[in-house]
Amino acid sequence: MSRRKFCVSCGREDVELIGLLCPSCYAKRKDLIEVPSSVTIRTCRICGSKWISGKWVRIENLSIEDLVYNEIMRRAKMDDKLTEYQSDLQMSKDKNGKDVALISFSGKVANEVIHVQKLVYVNLEEALCDSCMKKRGRFYDAVVQLRTRNGSLNEKRVFFESFFSNEVINNLSDIKIGKEGVDYYFISRTVAKRLVSSIISMVKAEVKESFEGESLKNGKRTGKLVISLRL
Repeated sequence: MSRRKFCVSCGREDVELIGLLCPSCYAKRKDLIEVPSSVTIRTCRICGSKWISGKWVRIENLSIEDLVYNEIMRRAKMDDKLTEYQSDLQMSKDKNGKDVALISFSGKVANEVIHVQKLVYVNLEEALCDSCMKKRGRFYDAVVQLRTRNGSLNEKRVFFESFFSNEVINNLSDIKIGKEGVDYYFISRTVAKRLVSSIISMVKAEVKESFEGESLKNGKRTGKLVISLRL
C-alpha cells in the first residue's frame, strides 16, 4: 500500500512537496526574498552625478526610481526555490512624509504562483562629488597653456575649444586669460594630455611639457603638469 504525500502544515495531499511542506506553506514559512530595510541614494547637488557601488558616476536619463530599484535588487537575496520571478517598484511617502519604496515580486515556487511585497525606506541625500569638490577648491593637476605663433589668439582659442568633449568640460577647474594667452586648468592630467594629443594629430603645433612644483616622492616625479601648446 503506497503512502500518500501530504503537507505537514496544512494537510494538502498529492502536491509537490518541498521538504515536508507544500509550496504555499513553504512560501509562508520562509522569507523567500530578503531586501534591505532602507537604502540611501546620494546625488551630487551640482552636476547630478550618482553615488553607485562606491564611486561617483554621471548617468543621464536615470530616474530616482531606477536608482532605488537597482540598489534594492543589488542587495536582495532570493530563495533558490523561487523561479521565474518578476518585480516592480512604486515610490510614495508614508504618513510622516518619509520616502518609501513598495517593491512587488511575483514568481513560482514549484508550480505555484507566489506574490510578495516588501517596503523599503529611501534616504535621498545631496552631496558634492569629488570632481565638483575639486572644482570648487580650484584643484588642478595639469595646466594647458594655449599660446599663438601668429594670428589671432581668439581664433586659436575657438579652434582649441572645438575639441572639448563632455569629459574635458567636466574636468576643467578654471580658465585664466592673460596677455600671453589662455591657461586651462584640469583636474586630470590624463584628460589634458589626451586633449592635446587630439589637437596635434590634426594640426602642426609646438608642445613642451614641464612640471610645476616638481619634486621626487618614492622615486617618482611629482608636481603639476604644465603643457605649453603653441598653435
